[in-house]
Amino acid sequence: MFEKLKYFSTIFFGTFIIAVGVYFFMNPNHIVSGSISGLAVVLVNFVPLSLSAMTLLLNIICIILAFLFVDKTFGTKIIFISFLLPALLFVFELLFPGPVSPTGNIAMDMVAMIIVICYGQAVLFNANAASGGLDIIAKIMNKYLHMDLGKSIIIAGMVTVASSYFAYDLQTVIIGALSTYLSGLVLDYFIDEFTGKIRVCVISEHNDDFKRYVIETLQRGITVYTATGGYSDAQKEEILAILTKKEYGQFMDYVQAKDPNAFVTISNVKRVVGSWNTPKRRTYF
Repeated sequence: MFEKLKYFSTIFFGTFIIAVGVYFFMNPNHIVSGSISGLAVVLVNFVPLSLSAMTLLLNIICIILAFLFVDKTFGTKIIFISFLLPALLFVFELLFPGPVSPTGNIAMDMVAMIIVICYGQAVLFNANAASGGLDIIAKIMNKYLHMDLGKSIIIAGMVTVASSYFAYDLQTVIIGALSTYLSGLVLDYFIDEFTGKIRVCVISEHNDDFKRYVIETLQRGITVYTATGGYSDAQKEEILAILTKKEYGQFMDYVQAKDPNAFVTISNVKRVVGSWNTPKRRTYF
C-alpha cells in the first residue's frame, strides 16, 4: 500500500511540475515545444476550447491511438497522467485566469519553461511512468514505419513546432525548435542526476572491512577481482561496487578514515537496470 501511495504521489508531483511549466511559461509566451501541450497552444487559436480542454481532447485521441495501434498495456499505463495534466491545467485556469509572462522576457521564460518541464518529465521517467502524448505517435511511427524511436520523437516534435507558424509567426517557430532541442539536453541531464550511479573500485589491505561496510551498512553488492600489478607482478584483491551518489559519499568517508592510502578509482554510470534497484533489505522509513 505504501509503495502504491509513493508511486502515485511521485506521478502527481511530476505532472504538477509539468503543468506549472506549461501554464505559466509556455502558454503566455506561445512557446510551442514538441509536445502535446505545445500542439494544444497552437490549436486553441483555431478551436474555441480552453488550454486544459484542448490538452484533454488531444490526450484522449492519443490514448485511443495507443489502444488501436500500439498495445492495450501501454494505453492503460498512460491514462492516469493523460487525465491528470488537463485537470491540473483546469485548476490553474480557475485560480489564475489570463496568465502573463512571469519575467516579461521570452528568452528567460523559455529557459525557465525548459528547466521546469524537463524536471517534471525526469521525475516521471524515474518512476517508470509513461507520459503519453507525442510518445504515442512516435511509437506508432517506430512500429509501422520502422524508424528509430528517438528519430520518431524528433520528427513528431518538429512537426508540432512547425504548425505554430500558422497561428503565430516565424519567430515562434524558431523559438519552439530551439526549446525542443534544448529540452532534450536538459532532460538527459536531469535523468542522469536521478538514475546515474557511481562505480567505485578499491585496492587496499582493508578490503574485508570495506566489503562488510558496503554489504551490511549500505546494503549493496560487491564484486571481487584478483588484480595483478604490472610492475611488481604481485596479486591483490580489487573490490567493485555500484553506489548511489549519497552512498558513494558515505563510503568514501569510511575509506578515507580507515585507509587514506587506499587505491580508489571512480567512474560515472549512466544507468543501472535489474535487481540492483530493489535491494531486499532496504527500508523506506
